[in-house]
Amino acid sequence: MSHPESIAATILSFIPGWENQDSKRVVAELISLSRETKREPDTYHFEVNDGVLIDPETQKPVLDFIHPGIEYSIARQLQSWADNNQEGLAFWVSPPLPGKYPCAKAIIHRIAYTLEGKKVVLNSAILFDATPDNPENLRKTLFTAEDREETIFEILKWVRDISKQEIENGSNFATIKEQAEYFAERMATGASPCSIIKEMKQIGFLGQNSISCSTSAGSPSFSEFILGRSNIISNPETGKFVKNCGNCGTPINTIISKGYTCPKCGGIYEGC
Repeated sequence: MSHPESIAATILSFIPGWENQDSKRVVAELISLSRETKREPDTYHFEVNDGVLIDPETQKPVLDFIHPGIEYSIARQLQSWADNNQEGLAFWVSPPLPGKYPCAKAIIHRIAYTLEGKKVVLNSAILFDATPDNPENLRKTLFTAEDREETIFEILKWVRDISKQEIENGSNFATIKEQAEYFAERMATGASPCSIIKEMKQIGFLGQNSISCSTSAGSPSFSEFILGRSNIISNPETGKFVKNCGNCGTPINTIISKGYTCPKCGGIYEGC
């Protein structure tokens, strides 16, 4: 656990760079920051266009953003896997690194399709405090499997066993997004960074855990890039990944929430 002042110091170093960024990017990074300090799951997606992974916010190739290194290789493997498979699940582990990554991340990828039939890769980054065996072998290995819920449960069980902690479902996504939008606006209007951080603490936007430091070269590793793209797919608390319609069996392959209507049979998802 990090001392609160160290979290504040890290955020103070981020704010000057946020003040001139696009507001949507700042909101995405603030949501990710909040979840990282609380060790909550982060969720996001990539588009797959002509065999290339695309960041949906900038419409630029994901590989253009990634710092060269082991995790760049993982990103290339993921892109090839997504291009060459119609369905499936992939996962890898980004272990902690002293002075850089304060916690480990189990990162899960699933091929899915939008209602318009466009291929995307749905992803979840689960943060936990532990150092697995052979950490660098894990960092450079992209595991692939059939897309089965049993595989997800096995990954989550491994995280629970190694970290001795339960996996948080995460804060209400609508609430955390509203808070992030509020703080992004405060930064854009020139509010005092210290007053912003004080308010973040008061309303519970920040947890007590430390934050990853960005790379000195200015471009992120793949796991850092993932954590900055968190406002695309609903948080698991407000949505659920559904492979097929429970009424007619039509492929859904996306995260849906209560009230979702099947485009084929009209069945309405009532939630769990």
